[in-house]
Amino acid sequence: MRRTVFAILLFGSIAFGQTTRYAGSFLEIPVGAKALGMGDAFVSLADDGTAFHYNPAGTAFIDTKVLSMMYSSQYGTLFAPLSSFFFIGYAQKLQDLSVSIDWVRLSVDNIPAEPDLTVYDSPAQRELLVKTSSPTGYFTSADDAVYLNFSRMFNFNLDMGWSLFKIPVQLPIGINFKIIHRLLGGRAASGIGLDGGFMLRFPFGAFDNKMKTGTFSFGMNVRDMTNTRIAWDTQRNETIPHSLVWGVSYRVPVTILRGDLEFAFNRDSRYGDYLFGAEYLYDKLLSVRVGSDASSLTAGVGILLNFLRVDYAFLVQDLGNVNRISASIYLDRIFK
Repeated sequence: MRRTVFAILLFGSIAFGQTTRYAGSFLEIPVGAKALGMGDAFVSLADDGTAFHYNPAGTAFIDTKVLSMMYSSQYGTLFAPLSSFFFIGYAQKLQDLSVSIDWVRLSVDNIPAEPDLTVYDSPAQRELLVKTSSPTGYFTSADDAVYLNFSRMFNFNLDMGWSLFKIPVQLPIGINFKIIHRLLGGRAASGIGLDGGFMLRFPFGAFDNKMKTGTFSFGMNVRDMTNTRIAWDTQRNETIPHSLVWGVSYRVPVTILRGDLEFAFNRDSRYGDYLFGAEYLYDKLLSVRVGSDASSLTAGVGILLNFLRVDYAFLVQDLGNVNRISASIYLDRIFK
């Protein structure tokens, strides 16, 4: 039954072919358990292999070769999910530029193809068919997107005056080119989109010469800057409207706990959501996270073991709780 509901929603986007609030919604599924554990409040923190999703500028912080991946059973169970989502990506620095290539996919298998009820004029006939009919077959829905990301870091000192101080500032800027392909019930669609973002990060200690007072970061990501057009082979189109996500974060070292505390806030203009997150990082090895994603509770943990980082996140939702595991492999560290 739930697969049938999914099919109705997916076919609706083909039938109406217009700018809708939920067009291209599969592109908004979180691609990293670290960010999800913090309530998805990651636009000002994204500095790993998932940065292309949260803020295209974030890959500028990557100074190694990193392979990132995640698999998620969307509702249902691990071996019998309602839908499956995965992501794999590779990022590295090339001189002054950082680049990444990433692939995300959402698929729903075994969607029942129900008989066409519109051929019956009588409500009684349609009601009887609903009660007695069986699927005429099964089909699959698959949504894919490939991202090519470029970013660059700009470092400068903000001079506050000869008698005051200078603030060391990091200003990464990035852009995504994305190719989208959708397949549903024998119908196909494709489109090309553009995302852009930046961050502004500086130490709070610059104001009083105490570098242990923490680091402030502001980030902004403009998704689908040109209103991404998805063209179906039915001659119908849908448009993903541009949207803006901005956020702030603050990281402060806590010597007595041998770690760092980080607090983050995001604002999503498309849905009007407020996202909150917090993380405690112990000795740069073990992380514990909590957050609120549009009033849904999230939690997670992460561990760094030499060249491998593994993150787990748990999300409470009305349709069913979601478990996610993601991993990053730092390739340069393997061969050292």
